[in-house]
Amino acid sequence: MVSKPRYALIADDIRAKISRGDYAPGDQLPTKAQLMEQWGAALNTVARAITELQNEGLVETFHGVGSFVQTPAPVEEAVEGDEVAQLRARVEHLEVMCARIEQLEALMMEVFSNLGLTYPAAPNTTETSSREAM
Repeated sequence: MVSKPRYALIADDIRAKISRGDYAPGDQLPTKAQLMEQWGAALNTVARAITELQNEGLVETFHGVGSFVQTPAPVEEAVEGDEVAQLRARVEHLEVMCARIEQLEALMMEVFSNLGLTYPAAPNTTETSSREAM
């Protein structure tokens, strides 16, 4: 019996955890170092597993920050003309993306703080606030 390569086993394990909901969209996966220790695997093996998940669209990696579970692509409604359902799916997707951006911003603030730097102020949002008031 031929067994799977170790990178495939690692990818299968992470994929199963995503499917079960152990890792939800926006959640950060364990670091490569943590996966190396957990699986007793080399860095290249763990990196290949993460790359496989990226290629499947399950995971997105940000250099220096980590790998995060992707939001599943919105499922197209059975009736293509149903614009309301499509808009709802897009709004849901945008809400998840906003939550991910907030998580990344919090991580960046921590990095800046650890480096003794001041996190840059948010851009002027006066124009956005005016539009929201309308």
